[in-house]
Amino acid sequence: MVLTFSVFWNMMMGLPLSDDGGSDFSDAGQPTTAPKKQEQKVRLMQRQKQAKPSQKFTFQAKAISEISAPVVDIETKSLNPAIAMSPMGNMGDVSVNVDMSVLNKAFASNFMGIKSKANKILFIIDYSASMNGRDKVMRSELTKAIEKLPAVGSVSVIFFSGPTWVAGEDAKALHKNWSGSNNGGWKPIDGYNPVRPKWLPVTPSVKKKLAKSVRETPLTLGTVWDNSFEWAFYMNPKPDVIYFMTDGNSNKNFQGIDLIKQKKGKTKIYTIGYGAPAGAKLPLEEIAAMTGGKSKFVEMDEIRMMEKEIDENRQVN
Repeated sequence: MVLTFSVFWNMMMGLPLSDDGGSDFSDAGQPTTAPKKQEQKVRLMQRQKQAKPSQKFTFQAKAISEISAPVVDIETKSLNPAIAMSPMGNMGDVSVNVDMSVLNKAFASNFMGIKSKANKILFIIDYSASMNGRDKVMRSELTKAIEKLPAVGSVSVIFFSGPTWVAGEDAKALHKNWSGSNNGGWKPIDGYNPVRPKWLPVTPSVKKKLAKSVRETPLTLGTVWDNSFEWAFYMNPKPDVIYFMTDGNSNKNFQGIDLIKQKKGKTKIYTIGYGAPAGAKLPLEEIAAMTGGKSKFVEMDEIRMMEKEIDENRQVN
């Protein structure tokens, strides 16, 4: 029995337990296909990793302001009288001339033979009763001066006798709202606020209204012009040029020279002595000289000749 057991034992120890000679007890209970599945999973992960892009792509929207545009170079070659603009690019050189002359002080005017250039022109005209019998030429010349104004700049017209008023107002109606004398001066009565002058555009309708006022406004009593200049210098901006016409028949008139000296600023005053007495000549010349303007005297003989021409032209027309 001992011999038989020994033989049997040797036979058992000599035979392998499975076909996998490399297995040990750590593999107990696991299927023999597990290592193959694990290897397939690893290879699959490696293929997926290789399939992923190596670079990241992002999309970003740009605002319109970030989009580049052609640059236009504007070169100012001359400001008098035009600006030349030269945009440069693939289309070639393009030159555009813009006329800027209307922005210069080219507001040409002519009144009683006195010429000026300015942007803002004010007429201060004597409508006193002493102009009676000689106002035909004044009305004709002032109407022509207004009608010939070019459509640039601004204009305003003031009339004076004793009171001062803006062209277009009812001269006789407003006269009762003023009181005074040539020697003592004229002032608005308490509680009355006169209409002050303002700048008007030179349009056909404005010129038509002003010309109508020149022709139809009646002459009234008094001859004091210091109020007119006080109003003129309170305009904003001040006039570039003032045409001042008077027959000079007042003892009060030339006390207004001090006012002009103080407030004239850069305003030029062109004075016209219209059939005025000899005593008015020196003060009117002084006003023109101190402001850089010009002075002119129209004698009564010349006024009569001009009246005759007006009458003859009316008969022909």
